[in-house]
Parts: sequence; C-alpha cells; structure tokens
Amino acid sequence: MAEYTPEERAEILARVEQRAEAYNYEFAGCGQMVLLALQQEFKLQNGMPAMKAITYSGKATSGLGGVCGALVGAVAAIGLAAGRDKFEDPIWPSDEVKKMVKGFYQRFEEELGSFKCGEILEKAVGEHIDPTTPEGSSKYDELGGRESCSKVCGVAARVAAETIMEIPRR
Repeated sequence: MAEYTPEERAEILARVEQRAEAYNYEFAGCGQMVLLALQQEFKLQNGMPAMKAITYSGKATSGLGGVCGALVGAVAAIGLAAGRDKFEDPIWPSDEVKKMVKGFYQRFEEELGSFKCGEILEKAVGEHIDPTTPEGSSKYDELGGRESCSKVCGVAARVAAETIMEIPRR
C-alpha cells in the first residue's frame, strides 16, 4: 500500500476518472475502458488477453438486466492489483482487505444507485431502453447514452482507484 498526499490522491482520482470517460466515449466498451484506465494508472498487468476476457461486459448486459460493465472492469482491476496469484493463497488475505473490497461495492452502489446496467442507464437517460436492439440503439444515441455511460465509467474507475490506493498489494 503506497502512501499518497491528499494532492496526489486528488490528481490520480481525477486523471483516472477523466481517462475512463474519454476512452469509453471514443472506443465504447465500458468494462474494458475502466480496466484500461486503471491498468495504466497503477501499472497493473495489462495486455489484450485481459481486455478480450471482458469484451462482453458492456452495454450488451443492459437489455438483459445484467451487471454494469464498468463495475466488471473495476473489479477486474482491483483483482489485478491485489488478487491472489495461486489457488493455494486465500482469496481474502485479511479481514481488512475483505472490508475494503466490500466498501468498494458499497461506494459504487451509493454513487450510481445500482449494480445493474439497465437501472443505471435508465436513471441517467430518464427511461428504460435496450441499446442492443435497433430501436434501443437509436434511442440510446438520441438520449445521450454514450455520454451517460462514459460518466458511469469515470465514476467506476474513480471508486476503484480509491480502493486500489488503500488495499495492500500482493
């Protein structure tokens, strides 16, 4: 666990949030873009295998009522930062780590209101849409879905970065 000054923390959080927003707006793929922003900031193991593994964690889940892709990318980054390297290692090396990860989930839900993509998107754009259908995709664009989802990516990356800065690395 590195020590950060309040100024360094603020800079890191702002940078991660901005990167995740910008990457998602440009390339789409909320889970991938959150993971990428966090990998770059914290020099986490990176490469296309990790990106490819979470390809379908994006807006495709909203029509199914599934988990937010930005949450998936954030959890993947926390795992890269502090997860176990061998199956023989405990998943939870301490109660402190368990509490930190649980705190991440609680902050995510507090800030975005849900873990579900469709619910977060509905709150952001004002109505339920399924962006995986042709009609829903048009509505997604019309209601500013890309901008809204990019903001969600920024929030997810920032909340994950807060956890990564506190959690002991393995």
